[in-house]
Amino acid sequence: MSRPVVYIVVLNYMNYMDTIECIRSLEAVNYPDRRIIIVDNGSDNDSEEMLRREFGEHVFIQTGKNLGYAGGNNAGIAYALGAGADYVLLLNNDTIVEPDFLGKLVDYAESDPRAGVLGPKILTESGRLDVNCARRRPMLPEYFWRVGPGRWLMPDNRWIKAHYYLGEYDFREPREVDVISGSCMLIRSRLFREIGLLDENTFLFLEEFILHEKVRRTGFSTVIVPSSIIVHKGQSSLGKRRFKPLVWRLKSLRYYLGSCRGFGPAAVFFALASVALGSGIEALGGVAGLRKKKGTAGPHS
Repeated sequence: MSRPVVYIVVLNYMNYMDTIECIRSLEAVNYPDRRIIIVDNGSDNDSEEMLRREFGEHVFIQTGKNLGYAGGNNAGIAYALGAGADYVLLLNNDTIVEPDFLGKLVDYAESDPRAGVLGPKILTESGRLDVNCARRRPMLPEYFWRVGPGRWLMPDNRWIKAHYYLGEYDFREPREVDVISGSCMLIRSRLFREIGLLDENTFLFLEEFILHEKVRRTGFSTVIVPSSIIVHKGQSSLGKRRFKPLVWRLKSLRYYLGSCRGFGPAAVFFALASVALGSGIEALGGVAGLRKKKGTAGPHS
């Protein structure tokens, strides 16, 4: 009996070593009706040559320039939809998948017609849970308390706990959530045909939150399926750069809050300032690093 056809889109930019490891883990997946699409986002190193040499049997798309997360993935999504995919899986190239991860996602999707976007439980390389695999739609105060200075002032505050479902979800059974991690998303082709492809108004960051705003206006839901497991190395394509990713994050946040959520200028400024301040504190090594920078003593033990 044939299974739904899944096209897996893996986006590469200047990081063919991680992509090779990711694709090799995908080739060991025990789900039969899967196709792999490798999209190179205009890398100017040896990525195209290396990936074509290693994986000549898979579809390879060259965008010609760096289109960002949404633009690069859309090249693969468009190909998949044109080829008759039932589902499209968007997978970061810095991930390693378990052989049965895809079958478990598809099995749940087939059992629940409302499930339009599905994600696995995600672990770090050290085996710890990556809490980004299940998140709530953020409220405005969170930008101070969760990603701004507040997370350094009160690291265990209620905004952080609520955003990540901490203390109320044990990641054992499937659960409907607001947002899953953009590093691995199984999406029904029918949903793409209803809402369109990924929004290309951002270059990087918050794509899954922007997608959620579209999904929540449909009859579809977003579900985490924790029996499906992958490992995410995390932001390896960004290298050691700090300033440029922060600029991308702030631009994406301004678009998300202003255009997708309808927040006014004052609210958007509050969120942007909170994120910028939080990132500055983090760059200095947290509150302890900030005190050291100022020449003041830290708290007594």
